[in-house]
Amino acid sequence: MTAILFGSVLFLSAQATLRMQGSLQKPSGKPFDNGFHSITFKLYETEVGGQAIWTEVQPKVQVQNGLYEASLGSIVPLNLRFNKRYYLGASVNGGPEISPRAILGNSPYAVSVTGKDNVFPSSGTVGVGTRLPDTLAYSLQLSNINKTGTLVIDGGQRSELILKKASNSSEGSISFDSSKISIRNLDISIQNNLELPAGAMLKYNGLNDWRLIDRDDFLAGNDGWVCHEDWFNTTNKSIQRSIPNTPFSKSNILRPSQHGNDVLKKVFDLTNIPHTMIKVVFTYHFLDSWDADETAWAAFASGQNPYVSDGRQDGNFFVAWYNQSPLKFSPDGFFADPGYYGSSGGTDAGVQGEMIAWHTTNNFWVFFGSTLDQDSNDESYGISNIEIWVR
Repeated sequence: MTAILFGSVLFLSAQATLRMQGSLQKPSGKPFDNGFHSITFKLYETEVGGQAIWTEVQPKVQVQNGLYEASLGSIVPLNLRFNKRYYLGASVNGGPEISPRAILGNSPYAVSVTGKDNVFPSSGTVGVGTRLPDTLAYSLQLSNINKTGTLVIDGGQRSELILKKASNSSEGSISFDSSKISIRNLDISIQNNLELPAGAMLKYNGLNDWRLIDRDDFLAGNDGWVCHEDWFNTTNKSIQRSIPNTPFSKSNILRPSQHGNDVLKKVFDLTNIPHTMIKVVFTYHFLDSWDADETAWAAFASGQNPYVSDGRQDGNFFVAWYNQSPLKFSPDGFFADPGYYGSSGGTDAGVQGEMIAWHTTNNFWVFFGSTLDQDSNDESYGISNIEIWVR
Protein backbone atom coordinates (compact mmCIF):
# COMPACT_ATOMS: atom_id res chain seq x y z
CA MET A 1 0.00 0.00 0.00
CA THR A 2 1.32 3.43 -0.86
CA ALA A 3 0.18 6.88 0.24
CA ILE A 4 0.67 10.40 -1.04
CA LEU A 5 0.40 12.86 1.84
CA PHE A 6 0.34 16.65 1.89
CA GLY A 7 -0.70 19.09 4.62
CA SER A 8 -1.47 22.68 5.52
CA VAL A 9 -2.00 24.49 8.81
CA LEU A 10 -5.50 25.88 9.13
CA PHE A 11 -5.19 27.32 12.61
CA LEU A 12 -3.00 27.25 15.70
CA SER A 13 -4.67 27.94 19.03
CA ALA A 14 -4.67 26.68 22.61
CA GLN A 15 -5.54 23.31 21.01
CA ALA A 16 -3.09 23.40 18.06
CA THR A 17 -4.52 21.51 15.08
CA LEU A 18 -2.91 20.50 11.82
CA ARG A 19 -5.32 19.70 9.03
CA MET A 20 -4.06 17.00 6.66
CA GLN A 21 -5.30 16.00 3.23
CA GLY A 22 -3.97 12.93 1.48
CA SER A 23 -4.43 10.18 -1.08
CA LEU A 24 -4.35 6.47 -0.25
CA GLN A 25 -3.60 3.99 -3.02
CA LYS A 26 -3.37 0.24 -3.23
CA PRO A 27 -0.17 -1.41 -4.55
CA SER A 28 -1.95 -1.72 -7.87
CA GLY A 29 -2.27 2.04 -8.02
CA LYS A 30 -6.04 2.00 -7.58
CA PRO A 31 -7.67 4.23 -4.92
CA PHE A 32 -8.18 2.69 -1.52
CA ASP A 33 -11.65 1.32 -0.72
CA ASN A 34 -14.35 3.84 0.18
CA GLY A 35 -15.53 3.89 3.80
CA PHE A 36 -14.24 4.65 7.29
CA HIS A 37 -10.78 3.41 8.24
CA SER A 38 -8.48 3.66 11.26
CA ILE A 39 -5.31 5.63 10.53
CA THR A 40 -2.43 6.00 12.98
CA PHE A 41 -0.37 9.18 12.54
CA LYS A 42 3.12 9.64 14.02
CA LEU A 43 5.60 12.51 13.99
CA TYR A 44 9.37 11.90 13.97
CA GLU A 45 12.46 14.08 14.04
CA THR A 46 14.21 11.76 11.57
CA GLU A 47 13.34 10.69 8.07
CA VAL A 48 13.90 7.00 8.87
CA GLY A 49 14.13 5.11 12.16
CA GLY A 50 14.01 6.83 15.54
CA GLN A 51 11.21 7.04 18.07
CA ALA A 52 7.95 8.83 17.38
CA ILE A 53 7.64 12.06 19.39
CA TRP A 54 3.87 12.19 18.89
CA THR A 55 1.26 9.54 18.07
CA GLU A 56 -2.46 9.79 17.41
CA VAL A 57 -4.98 7.19 16.27
CA GLN A 58 -7.88 8.50 14.20
CA PRO A 59 -10.36 5.55 14.43
CA LYS A 60 -12.84 6.70 11.77
CA VAL A 61 -11.30 8.57 8.88
CA GLN A 62 -13.55 8.71 5.83
CA VAL A 63 -11.91 7.72 2.54
CA GLN A 64 -13.66 8.63 -0.71
CA ASN A 65 -12.06 7.65 -4.01
CA GLY A 66 -8.77 7.28 -2.14
CA LEU A 67 -8.89 10.83 -0.69
CA TYR A 68 -9.13 11.62 3.01
CA GLU A 69 -8.95 14.51 5.46
CA ALA A 70 -7.85 14.42 9.10
CA SER A 71 -7.22 17.05 11.80
CA LEU A 72 -4.07 16.04 13.64
CA GLY A 73 -4.09 17.09 17.28
CA SER A 74 -7.87 16.83 17.67
CA ILE A 75 -7.41 13.78 19.93
CA VAL A 76 -3.82 14.01 21.24
CA PRO A 77 -2.65 17.64 21.64
CA LEU A 78 0.23 18.72 19.42
CA ASN A 79 2.47 19.90 22.27
CA LEU A 80 5.43 20.48 19.99
CA ARG A 81 7.48 23.64 19.43
CA PHE A 82 7.48 23.33 15.61
CA ASN A 83 10.96 24.86 15.59
CA LYS A 84 12.50 22.16 13.41
CA ARG A 85 11.63 19.82 10.54
CA TYR A 86 9.27 16.97 11.38
CA TYR A 87 8.44 13.80 9.40
CA LEU A 88 4.95 12.31 9.28
CA GLY A 89 4.35 8.58 9.21
CA ALA A 90 0.98 6.88 8.78
CA SER A 91 -0.42 3.35 8.93
CA VAL A 92 -3.93 2.17 7.95
CA ASN A 93 -6.03 -0.33 9.92
CA GLY A 94 -3.06 -1.43 12.07
CA GLY A 95 -0.87 -2.26 9.08
CA PRO A 96 2.78 -1.36 8.56
CA GLU A 97 3.80 2.28 8.40
CA ILE A 98 3.77 3.69 4.89
CA SER A 99 7.20 4.45 3.51
CA PRO A 100 8.70 6.90 2.89
CA ARG A 101 7.64 9.33 5.63
CA ALA A 102 6.29 12.66 4.43
CA ILE A 103 8.04 15.90 5.27
CA LEU A 104 5.74 18.10 7.32
CA GLY A 105 5.81 21.28 5.24
CA ASN A 106 4.93 24.83 6.24
CA SER A 107 1.94 26.63 4.84
CA PRO A 108 2.23 30.42 4.33
CA TYR A 109 0.58 31.01 7.74
CA ALA A 110 2.90 28.54 9.45
CA VAL A 111 5.92 30.41 8.01
CA SER A 112 4.66 33.67 9.49
CA VAL A 113 4.22 32.06 12.90
CA THR A 114 7.20 29.69 13.06
CA GLY A 115 9.65 31.31 10.70
CA LYS A 116 12.98 29.92 9.61
CA ASP A 117 14.96 28.25 12.44
CA ASN A 118 12.26 29.50 14.85
CA VAL A 119 12.95 33.17 14.05
CA PHE A 120 9.70 35.08 14.34
CA PRO A 121 8.99 35.78 11.51
CA SER A 122 11.23 34.50 8.75
CA SER A 123 10.59 37.63 6.69
CA GLY A 124 8.12 40.46 6.35
CA THR A 125 5.66 41.94 8.81
CA VAL A 126 3.78 39.83 11.36
CA GLY A 127 0.08 40.28 11.89
CA VAL A 128 -1.71 38.81 14.90
CA GLY A 129 -5.46 38.92 14.42
CA THR A 130 -5.00 40.32 10.90
CA ARG A 131 -3.73 38.81 7.66
CA LEU A 132 -2.89 42.25 6.26
CA PRO A 133 -0.64 44.06 8.77
CA ASP A 134 0.54 47.58 8.00
CA THR A 135 3.94 46.88 6.44
CA LEU A 136 4.96 50.55 6.48
CA ALA A 137 4.26 51.36 10.12
CA TYR A 138 4.69 48.14 12.12
CA SER A 139 6.90 45.09 12.44
CA LEU A 140 4.30 43.38 14.62
CA GLN A 141 0.65 44.39 14.48
CA LEU A 142 -1.95 43.15 16.97
CA SER A 143 -5.52 43.56 15.82
CA ASN A 144 -8.87 42.74 17.40
CA ILE A 145 -11.78 44.49 15.72
CA ASN A 146 -14.27 43.48 18.42
CA LYS A 147 -12.20 44.00 21.60
CA THR A 148 -8.97 45.61 22.76
CA GLY A 149 -5.75 44.41 21.12
CA THR A 150 -3.66 43.07 24.01
CA LEU A 151 -0.05 41.96 24.29
CA VAL A 152 0.63 39.90 27.43
CA ILE A 153 4.12 39.21 28.77
CA ASP A 154 3.69 36.64 31.53
CA GLY A 155 6.77 35.92 33.67
CA GLY A 156 6.99 33.85 36.83
CA GLN A 157 8.89 36.51 38.83
CA ARG A 158 8.89 39.54 36.54
CA SER A 159 7.55 40.52 33.14
CA GLU A 160 10.06 42.50 31.09
CA LEU A 161 10.20 44.14 27.69
CA ILE A 162 13.78 44.63 26.45
CA LEU A 163 14.42 47.40 23.91
CA LYS A 164 17.52 47.64 21.71
CA LYS A 165 18.48 49.76 18.74
CA ALA A 166 20.92 47.13 17.45
CA SER A 167 21.97 43.68 18.62
CA ASN A 168 25.20 44.95 20.21
CA SER A 169 23.91 48.25 21.57
CA SER A 170 23.05 48.98 25.19
CA GLU A 171 19.54 48.04 26.13
CA GLY A 172 16.66 49.63 27.98
CA SER A 173 13.77 47.83 29.57
CA ILE A 174 10.27 48.20 30.94
CA SER A 175 9.50 45.65 33.65
CA PHE A 176 6.71 44.82 36.09
CA ASP A 177 7.16 42.87 39.34
CA SER A 178 3.47 42.79 40.41
CA SER A 179 3.82 45.96 42.48
CA LYS A 180 5.38 48.60 40.22
CA ILE A 181 6.58 49.31 36.69
CA SER A 182 10.29 50.09 36.35
CA ILE A 183 11.87 51.85 33.36
CA ARG A 184 15.63 51.35 33.03
CA ASN A 185 18.09 53.24 30.80
CA LEU A 186 15.34 54.98 28.85
CA ASP A 187 14.69 58.69 28.32
CA ILE A 188 10.94 59.14 28.02
CA SER A 189 9.80 61.63 25.37
CA ILE A 190 6.11 62.58 25.51
CA GLN A 191 4.86 64.38 22.41
CA ASN A 192 1.26 64.73 23.55
CA ASN A 193 -0.41 65.20 26.93
CA LEU A 194 0.54 63.23 30.02
CA GLU A 195 -2.51 62.90 32.27
CA LEU A 196 -2.52 61.70 35.87
CA PRO A 197 -5.81 60.63 37.46
CA ALA A 198 -7.00 62.13 40.72
CA GLY A 199 -4.81 60.92 43.58
CA ALA A 200 -1.81 60.08 41.38
CA MET A 201 1.51 61.86 41.94
CA LEU A 202 5.06 62.15 40.64
CA LYS A 203 8.09 61.37 42.80
CA TYR A 204 11.79 62.16 42.43
CA ASN A 205 14.15 60.14 44.63
CA GLY A 206 11.14 59.13 46.71
CA LEU A 207 9.92 62.71 47.20
CA ASN A 208 6.58 63.97 45.91
CA ASP A 209 6.74 66.79 43.39
CA TRP A 210 4.32 69.72 43.16
CA ARG A 211 1.19 68.92 41.13
CA LEU A 212 -1.02 71.52 39.45
CA ILE A 213 -4.65 70.78 40.34
CA ASP A 214 -6.54 73.99 39.48
CA ARG A 215 -6.15 77.11 37.34
CA ASP A 216 -8.31 80.27 37.19
CA ASP A 217 -7.78 82.51 34.16
CA PHE A 218 -11.16 84.33 34.21
CA LEU A 219 -11.65 83.81 30.47
CA ALA A 220 -15.33 82.86 30.84
CA GLY A 221 -16.33 84.29 34.23
CA ASN A 222 -15.29 84.81 37.84
CA ASP A 223 -14.36 81.11 38.38
CA GLY A 224 -16.12 81.07 41.76
CA TRP A 225 -14.41 84.14 43.29
CA VAL A 226 -16.45 86.54 45.43
CA CYS A 227 -15.79 90.08 46.71
CA HIS A 228 -16.44 91.12 50.34
CA GLU A 229 -16.01 94.33 52.24
CA ASP A 230 -13.21 92.93 54.40
CA TRP A 231 -11.46 89.70 55.28
CA PHE A 232 -13.46 89.27 58.52
CA ASN A 233 -17.00 89.77 57.17
CA THR A 234 -19.18 88.66 54.24
CA THR A 235 -20.74 91.96 53.16
CA ASN A 236 -20.95 91.56 49.39
CA LYS A 237 -19.20 94.03 47.10
CA SER A 238 -19.22 94.26 43.33
CA ILE A 239 -16.56 92.61 41.23
CA GLN A 240 -15.28 93.39 37.74
CA ARG A 241 -13.59 91.27 35.10
CA SER A 242 -11.51 93.29 32.65
CA ILE A 243 -9.00 92.73 29.85
CA PRO A 244 -5.53 94.26 30.28
CA ASN A 245 -4.38 97.06 28.03
CA THR A 246 -0.75 95.97 27.65
CA PRO A 247 0.77 93.60 25.07
CA PHE A 248 2.43 91.52 27.80
CA SER A 249 -0.64 90.47 29.82
CA LYS A 250 -3.52 89.06 27.83
CA SER A 251 -5.48 87.03 30.38
CA ASN A 252 -8.45 88.58 32.12
CA ILE A 253 -8.06 90.42 35.43
CA LEU A 254 -10.50 90.21 38.35
CA ARG A 255 -10.72 93.36 40.50
CA PRO A 256 -12.97 94.97 43.14
CA SER A 257 -15.07 97.68 41.47
CA GLN A 258 -16.22 99.71 44.50
CA HIS A 259 -13.38 100.24 46.99
CA GLY A 260 -9.66 99.61 46.63
CA ASN A 261 -9.48 97.62 49.87
CA ASP A 262 -12.36 95.21 49.18
CA VAL A 263 -11.25 91.57 49.48
CA LEU A 264 -11.41 88.85 46.82
CA LYS A 265 -12.06 85.33 48.20
CA LYS A 266 -12.52 81.77 46.97
CA VAL A 267 -12.79 78.32 48.58
CA PHE A 268 -10.89 75.37 47.07
CA ASP A 269 -11.84 71.72 47.62
CA LEU A 270 -9.09 69.05 47.66
CA THR A 271 -11.33 66.04 48.27
CA ASN A 272 -9.70 62.86 46.87
CA ILE A 273 -6.47 64.77 46.16
CA PRO A 274 -3.71 63.54 48.53
CA HIS A 275 -1.63 66.42 49.87
CA THR A 276 0.29 67.76 52.84
CA MET A 277 1.20 71.17 51.41
CA ILE A 278 -0.53 73.72 49.19
CA LYS A 279 0.95 76.46 47.01
CA VAL A 280 -0.84 79.36 45.32
CA VAL A 281 0.87 81.07 42.37
CA PHE A 282 -0.67 84.29 41.06
CA THR A 283 -0.15 87.67 39.40
CA TYR A 284 -1.06 90.72 41.51
CA HIS A 285 -1.76 93.92 39.54
CA PHE A 286 -1.23 97.41 40.92
CA LEU A 287 -3.84 99.71 39.33
CA ASP A 288 -3.84 103.49 39.26
CA SER A 289 -2.26 105.74 41.93
CA TRP A 290 -0.90 103.76 44.86
CA ASP A 291 0.80 105.70 47.66
CA ALA A 292 4.22 104.79 48.99
CA ASP A 293 3.07 103.18 52.23
CA GLU A 294 0.20 101.11 50.80
CA THR A 295 0.55 97.34 50.71
CA ALA A 296 -0.76 94.39 48.72
CA TRP A 297 -1.35 91.11 50.54
CA ALA A 298 -2.56 87.53 50.04
CA ALA A 299 -3.62 85.01 52.68
CA PHE A 300 -4.93 81.54 53.48
CA ALA A 301 -8.02 81.16 55.67
CA SER A 302 -10.09 78.44 57.28
CA GLY A 303 -13.36 80.07 56.17
CA GLN A 304 -14.75 83.05 54.33
CA ASN A 305 -15.15 84.95 57.64
CA PRO A 306 -12.22 83.83 59.83
CA TYR A 307 -13.01 86.14 62.75
CA VAL A 308 -12.80 85.23 66.45
CA SER A 309 -14.91 87.33 68.81
CA ASP A 310 -12.16 87.96 71.34
CA GLY A 311 -9.89 89.40 68.67
CA ARG A 312 -7.48 86.47 68.46
CA GLN A 313 -7.25 84.68 65.12
CA ASP A 314 -5.60 81.41 66.28
CA GLY A 315 -4.17 80.75 62.81
CA ASN A 316 -7.56 80.78 61.08
CA PHE A 317 -6.28 83.66 58.92
CA PHE A 318 -2.68 83.39 57.68
CA VAL A 319 -1.11 86.18 55.65
CA ALA A 320 1.51 84.42 53.53
CA TRP A 321 2.45 87.14 51.01
CA TYR A 322 2.64 90.94 50.90
CA ASN A 323 4.27 93.53 48.69
CA GLN A 324 4.73 97.28 48.69
CA SER A 325 3.69 99.30 45.64
CA PRO A 326 6.31 99.37 42.88
CA LEU A 327 8.55 102.34 42.12
CA LYS A 328 6.91 105.15 40.20
CA PHE A 329 7.90 105.98 36.65
CA SER A 330 9.25 109.31 35.35
CA PRO A 331 11.16 110.53 32.29
CA ASP A 332 14.33 110.41 34.40
CA GLY A 333 13.88 106.81 35.39
CA PHE A 334 12.79 105.31 38.72
CA PHE A 335 12.50 107.70 41.63
CA ALA A 336 13.53 106.58 45.12
CA ASP A 337 10.05 107.41 46.35
CA PRO A 338 8.21 104.04 46.11
CA GLY A 339 4.97 105.50 44.86
CA TYR A 340 3.31 104.16 41.72
CA TYR A 341 1.16 106.08 39.26
CA GLY A 342 -0.22 103.77 36.63
CA SER A 343 -2.70 104.53 33.90
CA SER A 344 -6.37 104.33 34.79
CA GLY A 345 -7.56 100.73 34.61
CA GLY A 346 -4.18 99.66 33.28
CA THR A 347 -1.85 96.89 34.35
CA ASP A 348 1.54 98.54 34.08
CA ALA A 349 2.71 96.78 37.25
CA GLY A 350 2.00 93.08 37.55
CA VAL A 351 3.96 91.27 40.26
CA GLN A 352 4.27 87.47 40.30
CA GLY A 353 3.44 86.10 43.74
CA GLU A 354 3.60 82.76 45.52
CA MET A 355 2.55 81.56 48.95
CA ILE A 356 2.94 78.12 50.55
CA ALA A 357 1.40 76.53 53.63
CA TRP A 358 1.13 73.12 55.30
CA HIS A 359 -2.43 71.86 54.92
CA THR A 360 -3.95 68.36 55.12
CA THR A 361 -7.75 68.93 55.23
CA ASN A 362 -9.93 69.19 52.15
CA ASN A 363 -11.12 72.81 52.09
CA PHE A 364 -9.24 76.10 52.33
CA TRP A 365 -9.89 79.72 51.34
CA VAL A 366 -7.59 82.08 49.46
CA PHE A 367 -7.87 85.84 50.11
CA PHE A 368 -6.46 88.83 48.19
CA GLY A 369 -6.59 92.39 49.50
CA SER A 370 -4.80 95.71 50.02
CA THR A 371 -4.43 98.59 52.47
CA LEU A 372 -5.81 101.11 49.96
CA ASP A 373 -8.14 103.81 51.32
CA GLN A 374 -9.76 105.19 48.17
CA ASP A 375 -12.51 104.19 45.79
CA SER A 376 -11.50 101.72 43.09
CA ASN A 377 -11.68 104.38 40.38
CA ASP A 378 -8.79 106.15 42.15
CA GLU A 379 -6.63 103.23 43.24
CA SER A 380 -7.26 99.54 43.05
CA TYR A 381 -5.75 96.12 42.46
CA GLY A 382 -6.50 93.01 40.40
CA ILE A 383 -5.51 89.36 40.23
CA SER A 384 -4.94 86.95 37.33
CA ASN A 385 -3.30 83.63 36.43
CA ILE A 386 -4.26 81.86 39.67
CA GLU A 387 -2.78 78.36 40.03
CA ILE A 388 -3.25 75.89 42.90
CA TRP A 389 -0.47 73.33 43.44
CA VAL A 390 -0.24 70.54 46.02
CA ARG A 391 2.26 67.94 47.14
